[in-house]
Amino acid sequence: MESQRQVSVFPKKTSRFVILGLRVLTTILLVVPLAILVSNVLSGNRDKKYHFYDFVPYRYMAASIVIGIAYSIFQTGVAVVRLRRENHGNILLDFFGDKVISTLLATGSVAGFVMTAQLQKQWGEAVSDYYHKYFKRSYAADGLVFLAFVCTFILSVLSSYALPKKF
Repeated sequence: MESQRQVSVFPKKTSRFVILGLRVLTTILLVVPLAILVSNVLSGNRDKKYHFYDFVPYRYMAASIVIGIAYSIFQTGVAVVRLRRENHGNILLDFFGDKVISTLLATGSVAGFVMTAQLQKQWGEAVSDYYHKYFKRSYAADGLVFLAFVCTFILSVLSSYALPKKF
């Protein structure tokens, strides 16, 4: 009988560089929307200003971004150490951590998209360039968080390939 072996798509060293690149890209894709979210302010009636923390879905998205940044920076450091030492490290932490973070980023992105659409429906009646600029920036932040989710999803798939090798 032929033994069942998991064949990697990349050579060992290349896959570690791909993982490191995806982790760095994820960090960048999370820092930019956080900056957009914090700086995007909408002026309402009677000189009232609305910030992201005035809306619960945006707060959830911001929290998921901050948690994602922390995890991504941690895992980037771990990936660099693994490249230098040429070891696999804690594969279960990678596997479960990537699953949890990708789910968190997916739900954060969806919360942002839903909140932006709701605000656009509510305040979109006043067709002004100011509102359109706010909505464009909000959708850009939501989309970048979604792209970060895609990167973490790819990382979770790559980390799942390492499990049969270890266990």
